[in-house]
Amino acid sequence: MIVKQKEMDKRVYYKINLETIFASASSMGISAIKTIRISGKDSKKVLKLLTKKNLPKPRYQSLQKIYDIKNSSLIDKAVIVWLPGPKTYTGEDMAELHLHGGNAVLEHLIKNFSSIKNLRLAKEGEFTKRAFLNNKMDLLEAEGVIDLINAETETQKKLAMQQMEGNLSKIFNNWSKRLFKMLAYYEAQIDFLEEEVPKNISNKVIKKINTLLDEITTFLNDNRNGEIIRNGIEIAIIGSPNVGKSTLINQLVRKDVSIISNIAGTTRDIIESKVNLSNIPIIFFDTAGLKQQAKNVIEKKGIKKTIDKIKQSDLKLFLIDVTKKINLDSLKFSDDRTIVVLNKIDKVRKEKLLSKINKLRSIKFKFFGIISVSALKGVGIINLLKKIKNFVKNKYSHLLSGEPVLTRSRHKSALKNCIRYMKNIDNQKSPELNAEELRLAVRSI
Repeated sequence: MIVKQKEMDKRVYYKINLETIFASASSMGISAIKTIRISGKDSKKVLKLLTKKNLPKPRYQSLQKIYDIKNSSLIDKAVIVWLPGPKTYTGEDMAELHLHGGNAVLEHLIKNFSSIKNLRLAKEGEFTKRAFLNNKMDLLEAEGVIDLINAETETQKKLAMQQMEGNLSKIFNNWSKRLFKMLAYYEAQIDFLEEEVPKNISNKVIKKINTLLDEITTFLNDNRNGEIIRNGIEIAIIGSPNVGKSTLINQLVRKDVSIISNIAGTTRDIIESKVNLSNIPIIFFDTAGLKQQAKNVIEKKGIKKTIDKIKQSDLKLFLIDVTKKINLDSLKFSDDRTIVVLNKIDKVRKEKLLSKINKLRSIKFKFFGIISVSALKGVGIINLLKKIKNFVKNKYSHLLSGEPVLTRSRHKSALKNCIRYMKNIDNQKSPELNAEELRLAVRSI
C-alpha cells in the first residue's frame, strides 16, 4: 500500500521497542553546539544516569551537568530536554542533549552510552521509521521527511514539504475511502438476499467506479512525475568528438569538471555535475563523442554509454561545430527534447552562421530550439541557460505549480495495479469476484 504499508512484522517491531536508540542531530565535525537525540522506553533511565538527578520538567530546557556513569567525572554542562511520549516525533519517550560540539566531549558521551544496556546507535532514518511504525506519520509523509533532508533547491524543498504535510496522502486516502464504500455494496450483495438490496444500485456503483477510475488514470497520466524534480532534471551534452562538449559543460557549471583537449575522444566515460538553475535541480552529463567507427573497445563502451544516456535524459544539448559541414546523420537522436547548440561561432562570419541556422530549420528533424555559442569564449551561455529554463517551464510546469505530485516509481506502480483491478469489475461477474477485485484495488493504494 502506498500510504499505510508496514515494512516489519510484529515480532521485529516488538524487538525494536525493547531497544532505546540515540543519534547526533548535528552535522559531523567540530561545532559550537552538538545535539544528541534519544528515543525509546529507557530514555528516562539514560537521563537519570547521566545527570544523577530526577527528571526535569517535561518540555522545558534545563541546564545541567552531565557525568561519567562509572567514575562521576564531569563530561560537560549541557541543556537537556525531557520529552515523554506519545506526544513526540517518534511517539516514544525522547530526550535531547545540547552539548558543546568538541570531539572529545562527544567521544566521552558515546563511551558512556555504550555501557548502558539496550541503548544503541540508531540506524540511518530509524527515528522517522519509528514515527511511521507508531502511526505518527504515514509512509508518504515519511518519504517527504527524507526528501526534505536531501533537498538541494527551493523547488525540491517545496515538493518535499508538500508531501511531508500530507497533501498527497489526502488524495490517496480519499480514493481509498471511496473504494471501501463501493466494496461495502458488493459485500452486502453476498451477505443479504437479492430482494433486500435496492434495485438499480449495481449500475450506480459501476458508474461511481468508472468515475473514480477516470480520476486515478488522469492523475497518473498527467505527467505528474515528481521524480524528475526530486532527483534532478537530466541534461545530456552530446555531439561528435572534439566538438567542445567538455568546454561547454565547464562553462555551464562554472567550474572545471571535464578535461579539455584537442585530442578527439578525451572523454570516454560520462561525467556528471549538479547545478541549481533558478531553484530547478539540473544534472549535466558530459558524454563521449559520437562517431561511426570506434578505434578500440574502450571507445565502443563509451559510445554505448552515451547512447544509453541519450535515451534516459530529459533534455539533450546537441553540439555542432559550425566550422565544419553538418552531418545530418548525427541528428538522428534529435527530437522535441533537444536543443541544438551551434558552437565555435567566434570562428565564422555571421553570414555563414545564419546559413547553418536556416539549413537546420529547413530539415525534417525535430528540436526544441537552436542556440549559438562560443563555449571557449563564454559567448551565448546566458541565452542557452535561458532556453533550458524555458524548456523546463514548458515541459514540467505542473511539477513547479505546487500541486501534489508522484515522487517515486512505487507510487506509479501502485496506481497502475489499482487501475488494473478496477478495470476487471463488471456487473456480469459475481459479487464475490467484484468484491475481491475491489479489495485488491484498496490494498494497492
